[in-house]
Amino acid sequence: MAEMDERSKTSRRPGPRLWPFALALLLSAMVAANARAADLPVVRVGVLKFGTVNWELDVMRRHGLDRARGVVVQPLELAGKDGTAVALQGGTVDVILTDWLWVARRRSLGGDFTFVPHSHATGGLIVRADSGIKTIADLKGRKIGIAGGPVDKSWLVLRAYAKKTAGLDLVHDAEPVFAAPPLLLETLKKGDIPAAINFWQYNARLPQQGYVELVRVEDMLPALGLPAQTPLLGWVFSEHWAAAHRAALQGFLAAAKAARDRLVASPEEWREIAPLVGADSPAVLERLREAYRRGVAGGEVRDPAAAAQRLLDLLISFGGIDEAPSDGRVPAGTFFAGIGS
Repeated sequence: MAEMDERSKTSRRPGPRLWPFALALLLSAMVAANARAADLPVVRVGVLKFGTVNWELDVMRRHGLDRARGVVVQPLELAGKDGTAVALQGGTVDVILTDWLWVARRRSLGGDFTFVPHSHATGGLIVRADSGIKTIADLKGRKIGIAGGPVDKSWLVLRAYAKKTAGLDLVHDAEPVFAAPPLLLETLKKGDIPAAINFWQYNARLPQQGYVELVRVEDMLPALGLPAQTPLLGWVFSEHWAAAHRAALQGFLAAAKAARDRLVASPEEWREIAPLVGADSPAVLERLREAYRRGVAGGEVRDPAAAAQRLLDLLISFGGIDEAPSDGRVPAGTFFAGIGS
């Protein structure tokens, strides 16, 4: 019986004459697969080299989330936020991630760019535990570090919140200090400033001991009459491109949502992207994950355009923000009416 079994196994192996045929079938299947991939529409996405959107695109690539939805996503690294905007305007890329204020400004000047919400404002005011700052009123006369410059949205929201809750005009009643996010992080660590409002991915890198998040942006917004989930960042593209590549846009937005859902739900995904994230410990990686989830999770705002207008009114009243449309209105079409991500 053993000999019969062995003969049976031998008979099932491809003979020497069948190997070329089997190899040809394999090569044919590979060529067909490549041809199918080559036939898929390509969506070129402009990204910053160290931008957080790279984390989502890495998840998308590793799991083939784009190809599964009939599209190939092609990232193009660019230098600086202005570089991504120039690339979109020049047609070098099809999609970028930016804020709706940029879209509103361009539409007011005759452009056709439009916005699909991705995430809402996050981050918050971090104070050193040894600073003696326990409330917003305690900011009076103190230095406050701000990332992003005088018209940073979180800073303007904090100004409005301090005015409403403590009667403070932080421009005059405190001492604003503007710096790039990484420098601001180190300045706070060294104790040269007692408080800072920085981007969420930098706040999450602070040690857990010795720092307190006094108030979050998403907690300040409701106090100012705005939904906590008021959208800020989103996928931006031209309406002309969207009309000509509707299936590609649908595939991209679906793949982007699938990638976000994986990052929201799976700690394992964060361990996979740890080299991209640059976290120096599992604890920092977990804090980054939680901060990311805060920004992309939660219910959608029923009327994002109306919420955006209320926020714009607020920003103009406190900052005279350069990015605002000249008439102070969010133009129709700023928020894409077609499909959501």
